[in-house]
Amino acid sequence: MDYNVKYLLLLAGFVLSVTCMAERLYVSPQGSVNATGTNWNSTLTLNAALARSEKGDEIWTLRGTYLLNQAEGRSATFNIPAGVRVYGGFNGTEAGTDQRGNNTYSVLSGEMGTRGDLSDNAFTVVTMLSDAGSVSTLDGFTVRDGSARNFLDGINKGSAGGGLYIAAGSRLSTHLITNCLFTNNKAHNGGAVLVDSGRPSFFNCEFKNNSADFNGGAVYNKGIATVASPIFRNCTFEFNSSNSGAGMTNNGSNGSANPLVLNCAFVDNTSLMNGAAIYNITNDNGEAEPVLEGCSFIGNESILGDEVSGRGVSRPVAALAGQKSGGSLRPVARKK
Repeated sequence: MDYNVKYLLLLAGFVLSVTCMAERLYVSPQGSVNATGTNWNSTLTLNAALARSEKGDEIWTLRGTYLLNQAEGRSATFNIPAGVRVYGGFNGTEAGTDQRGNNTYSVLSGEMGTRGDLSDNAFTVVTMLSDAGSVSTLDGFTVRDGSARNFLDGINKGSAGGGLYIAAGSRLSTHLITNCLFTNNKAHNGGAVLVDSGRPSFFNCEFKNNSADFNGGAVYNKGIATVASPIFRNCTFEFNSSNSGAGMTNNGSNGSANPLVLNCAFVDNTSLMNGAAIYNITNDNGEAEPVLEGCSFIGNESILGDEVSGRGVSRPVAALAGQKSGGSLRPVARKK
């Protein structure tokens, strides 16, 4: 047999064996660390399933609220391994993810200590790990009550991404976050989400009532000396607040933060200073130039009166967005 043919057959066999080894693990709020996790009658805890899962595996979670291990302290987080798909919102009768009801979620909460007191909650509720371009999925969850406010300098774990922290990896991540609600999360930067480089996609997500002390009440795209250019499609940013960029902050200093924002709504977001909806930060060696298509801007407020602010938005793009929505956009054109 020809050597190339043998090689291809061996490679095909290896890929098939890896595929066959992929697991589906079942999780419920009442799950056990000692369960098999192979069906709804023997469910694992979420932390146990995440610890057991590997690239290619799926985790199905029953509706209900999932809390972190309080014994681990405020650094506890639901770590999603690279390449693992995590689905929520099941009632226990579905045979496929498409059989879940609309707007049905499992809740991932950062609550610890005194209920309703964010000051003792987990810094970050969910962390998506990144490795060699492996794509992870988070689908069908409410992510809430994270509080990344450790009062340390810098944009890092503990001070950014109260709801979700997408970690940097050896290659740019392309994770998928879909049908998720991020609410009541706080941080110094990136109240709900911190994208620490990568090109993740957010589809049909809501960012509601999140806040940041500084930038990015809902989302902070950290393209500092790297690339952080996610896609947001059919997403809503509502009632978020920050010093600047209540809906989204894009920092492309010495790098690029050029998100694609499609058919998204920015509603009643409030910034103390700049960019009630979007704030862009860059320098002569970087880019922060979001592409906005079919977006609406309604009732957003900031002291400077602009909804999109910073050096990264061209006047034609901003003007078109304003025409489509009736919003008041006054960006500063990027200097060439």
